[in-house]
Amino acid sequence: MKKWIILMLSILILSACEITDSMGISKEASKKIAVTKMIKSKDIQYVALGDSLTQGVGDEQGKQGYVGRLEKDMESWQGVKAVTVTNTAKRGRRSEQLIDQIQSGKIDDALEKADFITLTIGGNDLMKIVRSNITELNKQAFDKKRPEFQQRYETILSLIRERNANAPILLIGVYNPLSIFTKEESDMNTIITEWNSDIRSFANNDAHAAFVNIEDLFDSNNNLVYHTDFFHPNAKGYDLMTARIIQTLREYDLNKLSQGQFDFKEESFDE
Repeated sequence: MKKWIILMLSILILSACEITDSMGISKEASKKIAVTKMIKSKDIQYVALGDSLTQGVGDEQGKQGYVGRLEKDMESWQGVKAVTVTNTAKRGRRSEQLIDQIQSGKIDDALEKADFITLTIGGNDLMKIVRSNITELNKQAFDKKRPEFQQRYETILSLIRERNANAPILLIGVYNPLSIFTKEESDMNTIITEWNSDIRSFANNDAHAAFVNIEDLFDSNNNLVYHTDFFHPNAKGYDLMTARIIQTLREYDLNKLSQGQFDFKEESFDE
């Protein structure tokens, strides 16, 4: 009788081990499928909006600034067969001028078809305030104009979303080119941080938008990131911008941001 009980217990223990092992294999198998699942590739439309940063001014290598570099990286993403870029940016453009461009209807078709959008705007708004108050420049002058910029930026995003409700939008921040002339902290640094905070808030209020902070990339020229005009990035500066964009897309989760349309081609079986 004792032997019979021991035999039954052994069978039960072995059965339990088999069930546990089977469940473990099933879990690992499903995990592997989830990680290696491929996204169907398609031709995508990338629309770039904004000012000289998006136009690629200062790029001595002629790679169209961060836009051309990002396009190259996008070609390696899951879900991307080929990339067609429509770059509508223009040197010197301010936020009210971008509103005029969108409202003109000339880029409606591009925006409606866009699978991916990037935007740089605000740098020229800041420089206009600098030029208008050059003899007695102070923070109050920027604080006075800040609500107007916030309103215009909100209008820009609303106009884009009226034409395209779901495409991922990268809202790229502003930086302070005047910082290369002095290492001392100034009101301008505070102003840049505040305006970037506004842009970040707009990104946070859009489920398919991400804020890209480039403020620290151009806070000096120690790494030789400026063009000879000491205002725009050079090729190295645009390399750093593109790397920051990719880093941001990883942090935001590209797959989630794009609602499953795109992802980086990386596989990991780690937890």
